Amino acid sequence: MTREARVGSKRAADVSGKASTRVVGTGEDDRAGAAPGMRALTLYTTNPHGNFTLDIGEKKHDVLSRLRLDGVRWAPGAPTELEFTGRCTLAAHPEGALRAVLDDGRGTTVSFEAGRPAADGTFTVRVPVTQLPAGEWTGRLRLGPWSSPLPAFPRKSVPAKWRRRGLPWYAKAVPGAADFALQVAKTNLARAVVARMKP
Repeated sequence: MTREARVGSKRAADVSGKASTRVVGTGEDDRAGAAPGMRALTLYTTNPHGNFTLDIGEKKHDVLSRLRLDGVRWAPGAPTELEFTGRCTLAAHPEGALRAVLDDGRGTTVSFEAGRPAADGTFTVRVPVTQLPAGEWTGRLRLGPWSSPLPAFPRKSVPAKWRRRGLPWYAKAVPGAADFALQVAKTNLARAVVARMKP
């Protein structure tokens, strides 16, 4: 249930009439019962009368338009960490709620918290792929009940390589995927040896 009620047009000179959206915890579980519930609140002024109005529940101001993802790359100086960058223009949201959530399609999900946004709203999420089990991973940026797909890898993205328990592993973009898709697997040693022996 939502309700819109005008607060009035009189305000101090230093109070901005620009729309300000924030996400707050409700103290209740969300519909899935997996996390604390959240709700969007926007304080704005109407045009042309300038009445202060509180929008509860995204009647006129949606949350996702205030979340933007710019891209994904291997982090500089950390070749086995993915770095997602974006911008959040919400006035506030619960600390630690903005996350990259990865899913292997077989019931396993992992999430990584976004760093605290800078003054201009830019944020970064780091994903150490060495922590991921083998599989094909997709992902979304989530803030409570709101989510959007993680961006696809740039073309010709190189794979990450590392060793786990002495054996070689790799993570690479899934070719042709429209959104984020990452394959994590153990290197096939026999195939690798054959490939090296080819002229």
